[in-house]
Order: sequence, then C-alpha cells, then structure tokens
Amino acid sequence: MEAADTRAEEGDQGESRAFLVLRHLGELSVVDLALGASLRIGSAPDADLRLDAASIAPQQVEVAWDGKGVSIRPLGSTGAATFVNGKRLIERMELKPGDELAMGPAQLVLGVATPLEAGGRRSLTHHELRERLAEEVARASRRGRKTSVVMLKARSGTGGQIASAALETFRMGDVIATWASDQLEVLLPDTSGEEARAVLSRVARVAGVDFEAGLAVGPEDGDDADRLVYASRRALKHAMREGLSVARPPEEDPLDTLPVFADAATLKLAAAVTTVAKGQRSALFTGEISTGKTVLAHRLHRESGRADGPFIVLSCTELMDDAGAMAAFGGADGGCRAELARGGTLVLEEVGDLPPGAQHLLFALLTREGSAIRVLSTTQRTLAGLVERGAFEAPLYDLLTDEVLEVPALRNRPDDLLPLAEHFAARAGSPGPLRLSAAALARLRSYPWPGNVLELRNAIERALRLAGEGEILAEHLPSDPLPLGSGEGRLREHVDGVERDAIIKALADSNHNQTHAAKRLGISRRALIYKMEKYGLKRPPGQGRR
Repeated sequence: MEAADTRAEEGDQGESRAFLVLRHLGELSVVDLALGASLRIGSAPDADLRLDAASIAPQQVEVAWDGKGVSIRPLGSTGAATFVNGKRLIERMELKPGDELAMGPAQLVLGVATPLEAGGRRSLTHHELRERLAEEVARASRRGRKTSVVMLKARSGTGGQIASAALETFRMGDVIATWASDQLEVLLPDTSGEEARAVLSRVARVAGVDFEAGLAVGPEDGDDADRLVYASRRALKHAMREGLSVARPPEEDPLDTLPVFADAATLKLAAAVTTVAKGQRSALFTGEISTGKTVLAHRLHRESGRADGPFIVLSCTELMDDAGAMAAFGGADGGCRAELARGGTLVLEEVGDLPPGAQHLLFALLTREGSAIRVLSTTQRTLAGLVERGAFEAPLYDLLTDEVLEVPALRNRPDDLLPLAEHFAARAGSPGPLRLSAAALARLRSYPWPGNVLELRNAIERALRLAGEGEILAEHLPSDPLPLGSGEGRLREHVDGVERDAIIKALADSNHNQTHAAKRLGISRRALIYKMEKYGLKRPPGQGRR
C-alpha cells in the first residue's frame, strides 16, 4: 500500500530571513535576526542574546540585518575576543551565509533563508538544482530536518513522462532536474527517507512507468550538496546492481577511494604519512571539506604496524547528545564503540565538532591505563583556535596532535587533477582511457573545485555520461559562477555552460525528439543539431534520428 505523504507544507514564500544557529553548553538553538534591528550578544542580563560564560564580555558584539546583508561589530569590551572564521574581529565587517562566529565556548553560524521563486513546480537544469540543493542543506541544518536527494534511472524515452508525473505530484519547493539524457535528479526538502519512497511510488504510478532510484537522506548520508549527490549516485548503482526499485547508499569501501599522488604537495604529504605510520603517535589531518583526510588516515593505518588490526571511523558531528557520546566513548567495561579499535586505529572525523561532554569522555578513555588505541583525527576547523577560545580542551588537544598533517585543497595541487580524473573515470566503468579535449583539460585545471575531490568525482561521472563514446569537452565540466565584472572569456564560458544544460534538459523532457526539443528552446532543429555537436551531446543508445 502506498504510504501517505506527511511532509510539512510550510510556505517559504516572502522575503529572505536571516538567523544564527547557536551551539552553547552542548545545546543547539536558533536565533532569528529581526529586520532593521540590532541584536546585542553578551553575558549581561540585559543582552538581547545572553551567553552565560565567564570568557564572554557583558556586551560582546552587535549583529544587524537590513534585509540585504548582515553586519557585525565589536562593542569595545576588554578581556574577550570574537572570532569570525578563525580570525579575530577587530572592527565592523559584513558577514556571509555560513560564516562561523566564536566567542568563548559559544559557536554561532549565520544563515540566510532565501524564499523560493514563484513557479517552483518546474523542471530545472543540473546547475540550478545543485545551487538549490546547497541552499536547502543550509536551511535544513537550521531546522534540524531531513533533506532527500534522489537519482533516477529511466528507461530510454521515458524521462519526459517521469518529469511530467513528478511535477504533477510534487509540492511547491520539490524540484526535478536532468542529470543526463536518461537520468533525472530530484530534491525533496523536509522529507525523510520513508516519505521520499512514498513520493517515488506515486510518481511511478502517475507516470505509468518503472524506474530505478538511488535515495540519499541528509544529514545521515551527507551534510553538504556534493556528499548528497555522491551518496545518491552510489545508491542508484546499488539499486541497479541488486535489481531494486529504490535503494539507499551502501556502506562505502575505503579501498574505493584510494589516494592519488602526483603533485609535489601531495607527494610530500604521502612521504610524511609513511614516516608517521612507522610510530605510534597520534596525528591530526587538517584541511577543507572532501580533500581526502579520512582516506589519508586509512593509508596511514595500512602502512602502520596495526594494519591487521581494526580500523574504526567515528563521525564527531553525530555525537552531539549525551547518549551518543556515551555510546562512543563512555564504556568503562569495554562496551563503547571506540573500544572496537583496540589493537588498531580509531579515526575521529571532524573532531572539532565534539561538544564538551564528549571531550571529557574521550580524554578519560584515551588516558585510561592499558589503552591500546591509536587515534587519528580530522578537522576542517582551526583546532588551536578552539583551544584558545575555550571551546576545546587543551589536554585533549595535546593528546590528539602529536603530529599535524595539512591536506591541501584540490585547487592547490593541480598535478593531482588529471590522475584523479582518470582514477574516477576507471571507477565509473569507463571502457578506455579518459579522453579530454584540450579545452576540457584547461577547464579541469582552471576551475577552483570548491567541493574538492568529491566534487571532481561527481563531475567526472556526469561528464562521461554526457560525452557518451566521444571525448569530454569543456562544456561537459562545471564552470565558475559568474562574478560581477567578469571578462569576456569568462562570460562566454558561463553562457556555454548554461546553454549546454538547457539543451540537455530540453532533450530529456522531449524524450530526445530533436524537433520537439528545438521548439521548447525556441530555435530551429538545424540550430539544435549544431549545438548538440558543439557540446558533444550524443543520442542515448537505441534511439534513432528524429
């Protein structure tokens, strides 16, 4: 029986809203910023937002929201410091969504909820959906709600039917986009996995066709856009392999993401990993999201004398309550999850996110007599800065940082790009060597890859599908968002990317009927064929010329 769709029908129409997500004393809360008003934060009883901590001044900072931007200014207090993204706040400055504020043990993250545009029940391009997904992940983290991302594999010629059925049954705010000619991607905000399955069941019934689907649900399957897309792709592969209509992503094999070293920066890092592996000291891997920190921790384990022992990974972002912390670190009788690493290696992912209670338990566990656990940690945050602000215990910091290994961002290791792309193409089942045009190779090396290695993997898998049996062109790869004042070359690159995605979507919506797709685009069929050739867009296998 088809489950009822119980998802919240909350309207997100209207003006943008700004808010702060506060983590203090192990608790998460949300503070909305009033339009045109200032919010004074401090420890004084009359502060608009009172933070009870000795290290916070009576009047610490003032935050203001004018409908277009958010600003912060220090209030001239002595003996206390405020940090914005790890840098000390000296004078008034403008904030951006996602900026992190820290004062003493309190951490605040700025969010801005952007209203959905009218006509939300339309099919999007891949580029549009990716932008919407990034916004939705930020919004969902504020509300503590689920976000579901689905990757659909349609039978040849049925993509348009499925898209039409989805738009017919979706709520406002649910969106569907074209990932490739026979694959669609769906974003379902405020939707659990069970509810997403009910939505997919209804879409299949209305469309009158079957399809295979990979379902990823945030935050458990991913806490950012690239991780959720990657998880939905893995789930789809699992569904196709096991003959399932809908599947969740299987547990990832660390061997599937072996590091690739070709750049001088990562060759030097690999040598450092090998050296550290020979000892028994703890190590902290630092760097941006998805640079490969946990993968490198796994390499260190394999090269160490503990290679035959267990390799246990704990995500510290999931240990925010007392029950989770106790289950991870509190078993004095050996019953906690961390104890499973005895004789092997324990990896603490994003250790900077551990709340105070969990920090106490972890320190007690690691200093217990007879502990035989080697600890490797990863973090995107400046752990030393957290110690300075009193948000991370100094003794635990000393225990975890015998060695500190910085993993460079992908944009700072350009000679790794092509080997990684070739590795991911092989993992995606490419029948031969990766074929890139000269312009594609230039795009590969010039794009900044803000999502690092995981964004590259997603992009290569999509480029292979778009190129078919041909070589990958520049238009098959992502391009930078267009900043104001861009030069003519960057403008051309941006326009080509938008045009390519619009053609891909029109062809999918028209079941690859070129005449109908050209009509949707408002161009002639001859112009469409020319542009398909320009962007290397092939017809799906088994479809004749139409």
